[in-house]
Amino acid sequence: MNWGIMEIIEATGATPDRLPKRLPVLTGISTDSRTVRKGELFVALKGPTHDGHQFVGAALARGARAILAQDPISVERKVPCLFVPDTLHAYGALASSYRKRLRVRLSAITGSMGKTTTKEMAATILARKYKVAKTRENENNRVGVPKTLLSIEPDTDVAVIELGSNIPGEISLLAGIVGADRALVTNIAPVHLERFKTLEGVRIEKSALFWASPKETLRCINRDDPHIRKIPLKPEWPTLTYGTGKSSQVRATHVKPLGLEGIQFTLTAAGENIDISLPLLGTHQVKNALAAATLGILEGISLAEIKEALASFRAPGKRLEAISTASGPVILNDTYNASPEATRMALETLAMFDTSYFTIALLGDMLELGEETAAYHEEIGAACAKNNLGLLGLTGAYRDSTRKGAIRHGFDKGKIFFFDDEDSLLKNLAPHLNKSAMILVKGSRALRMERWIEVILSKTGKRGGKA
Repeated sequence: MNWGIMEIIEATGATPDRLPKRLPVLTGISTDSRTVRKGELFVALKGPTHDGHQFVGAALARGARAILAQDPISVERKVPCLFVPDTLHAYGALASSYRKRLRVRLSAITGSMGKTTTKEMAATILARKYKVAKTRENENNRVGVPKTLLSIEPDTDVAVIELGSNIPGEISLLAGIVGADRALVTNIAPVHLERFKTLEGVRIEKSALFWASPKETLRCINRDDPHIRKIPLKPEWPTLTYGTGKSSQVRATHVKPLGLEGIQFTLTAAGENIDISLPLLGTHQVKNALAAATLGILEGISLAEIKEALASFRAPGKRLEAISTASGPVILNDTYNASPEATRMALETLAMFDTSYFTIALLGDMLELGEETAAYHEEIGAACAKNNLGLLGLTGAYRDSTRKGAIRHGFDKGKIFFFDDEDSLLKNLAPHLNKSAMILVKGSRALRMERWIEVILSKTGKRGGKA
């Protein structure tokens, strides 16, 4: 969609340094000098490690027709230069202005876990009937959300936007930008505690999606999450509840794990029932599917269409992704990230296979948990003991805490090993690499746990097809 210079100024409150007599029409908005297209506005974003002001010349060379900046810049060509106190804030204002022009019906999703999977499921369901826009990958922050909004084509019917936060106040700001028609919080769990300090701090941050959205926004309430049930709601807000209890308007019942084939459950809404086959591992995925189905139902998608969409769904990578090997073991790649609750759910999923496989967990640190980091790792050690793992491998700075928690709760210390390199890992795994073993690999993103999967596959080989 085209922008006039005066529209940019009105949306951002920018002060023009110079304006030509004949104002150009801008064909789009970009923050990347490498991909900016001819006729677009270049927004010079400035962050702790990147300063777009250094690339104004490159943007102009690629055809940028105007510049939005917060610092003084030297521009030889006679293009409009607009100045604001904060280009990141102005970028959000431009996205908000554009969103108000669109007729798209927008669903916003946040939560401690499952945001991306729920977003992808919802987009898959909605695509049965509509033209859908969605957040790409995990572009869910103050740069990614405006970028997503500004990329929505005018003829789009519905959009599913993911909102993330690792600092207090971010969800409130993003909610104000997107102006959602539907608002959904997947769950509330201990994440980013270095910034939010407590679980209560996380709840306050995530609940901002409900409070900062327009009053007519329909709030989707996960009745199974006790922390979400504590969020105060205004009586006049429209709501829809989902969960596994009888009081939920959209329900999942009769949940049945099907091994490596996934999960089956019954979806109920408005007195109608349908059996759903979900080709994902972990019963917690039912909650994500239920949330996505709720958004679909609100847009008039039938239960039959939801069933078909979920049957064909494939989760984003590194989220309990089953990898079959040529020599026998199955690897559960859950290396996208790690938090205490997500790690517990992964361990419970692994334990579901203990009658068919020798179960092994390779765990790395869970980061950004603040002062209680060691205690959370001890709790994960206890969960390892509870789930009767056959073998536990640990790496990272907090491995002693996890080991301590495991032994304290009855885990055989002879079945726990530490690994820091390829040799120490393979030495301990060698007896199990030609057998029916299930190997869970999980840890925070900074530990790059996926590299250990490559080490294992170098010895076992990877078998084609589904695990």
